[in-house]
Amino acid sequence: MPPSKPHLPEANEFSPGQISLREVLHLAQDHPGDRDALIEAIRSAFFSDAAQKRTDPSERLAQQRTRAGNVLIGMSGYGLFDLRTQTLTDVGEQLLAEPNDATRYRTFARHILRDCHGIEVLDALRDLHLRGVSSIKAPLQIELESRGFELPRATTHHTKMLQWLACAGVVSDDRTRTIDESVVAALTGMSLATLEEWEVLKPAQRAFLRTLRRRGEVHGSDELTAAEAIDLAKYEHGPVFREDQLAAQLFRPLTAAGWISWSGGSRSGRGGKSGTVAPTPKLLAIDLELVPAGDEWGVPADLRRRLQTSLAEIERDLEVSDTHTKGVALELLALRLATDAGLTPLRFRLRAASTGGAEVDLVAEGSHLMFSRWLFQCKNTRTVTLADLAKEVGMAVILRAHVIVLVTTGRFSSSVEGYAAQLARDHHLQVVLIGRPLIDAYRANGQRALAEHLHAQAQAAMRAKRHQVGEGLSTMSG
Repeated sequence: MPPSKPHLPEANEFSPGQISLREVLHLAQDHPGDRDALIEAIRSAFFSDAAQKRTDPSERLAQQRTRAGNVLIGMSGYGLFDLRTQTLTDVGEQLLAEPNDATRYRTFARHILRDCHGIEVLDALRDLHLRGVSSIKAPLQIELESRGFELPRATTHHTKMLQWLACAGVVSDDRTRTIDESVVAALTGMSLATLEEWEVLKPAQRAFLRTLRRRGEVHGSDELTAAEAIDLAKYEHGPVFREDQLAAQLFRPLTAAGWISWSGGSRSGRGGKSGTVAPTPKLLAIDLELVPAGDEWGVPADLRRRLQTSLAEIERDLEVSDTHTKGVALELLALRLATDAGLTPLRFRLRAASTGGAEVDLVAEGSHLMFSRWLFQCKNTRTVTLADLAKEVGMAVILRAHVIVLVTTGRFSSSVEGYAAQLARDHHLQVVLIGRPLIDAYRANGQRALAEHLHAQAQAAMRAKRHQVGEGLSTMSG
């Protein structure tokens, strides 16, 4: 079973614009275990003038107390307050013990970055800044969702987190939320640029570095044989390494990037268990709690920074001989189609690198009027056959999907078109076929061409499925 999608803390009224961090922590300490008294104390301190539009005093008081209770919920979300015992957590006690607000905010910011997904929020914000995006609220939510986060619609979870980080100087206190990289490095020991390097590492490389980093907690930068290092990593992570490509895919690139030092090994690219390895200061400075675990939710890091690639360039790359370039182009095409259809990409089931750039599978979800799950199968092959569609139907049943999108740079066999029409008539699934003519129109006219095609396909599916209602009602009445 895949891991659950990450969430951001729900701040509610727990934000710098609503309360004083120091004072609310003091109030919680002064009323241990007495929720009612604590809510009244918070109400009196921060919300006694709220809800003035309520003319009934009892209604006004109730709304003020609700807002005070929301402060406690927000404090709990940030790990400062235990709703079960109605007392401060160890983190809350630590913040209260700080000698002044400046150190209190910095300690809280460090906690947010380390334990509340704050570093991932900053990394997403940094990408928006690099793309020249100035308005933050909605674009940052979209960016986080593309990275696998599950957020409520029109949420303020991410913006309130940035407000707290602004109190510590991590980001600027204006609408741009410019990041101060020096403050981030001081709080975490790691720059966002280093985080970006980590994100684009391959899963086997990250696994190996995690093992070396954990060993470094005890042994520092001590060397060990390459064979011993691989055995330790396999014991921790399982058989994630290609034994015949250790030098080419593991030791050499990690050495070149400054993560490890490595001596020995052939220059042929095969094998590589000879010699010794050791973590570098760069690796030892990494906080493993801050770097992503690589659970594969969202858009892969190596593709996120290429999402602005034009459709014309994607089409050109689909025609080159290099399989890696073709594979990246096919993945970008799948992501562009899903995003321009108003969907949130969740994860690739099959990445193009494993198929020589011939196909990719992408799972995406939408919540336009109701929730829907979509499977995108993109094929850079001459013909899509009935077997290809049948495989996706099976996957749709397993993943409880609603829509199958088959995309090809070639053509669909007549049996695929016939089976797609049959599914529309007889099954709950819908199948969308996107071939070369639509890809060309999509390149020329952009999102509008895709939207028109999807709308036409939806209309056709609705007409084809309408008889199902009559048949179902007849069965029920019979």
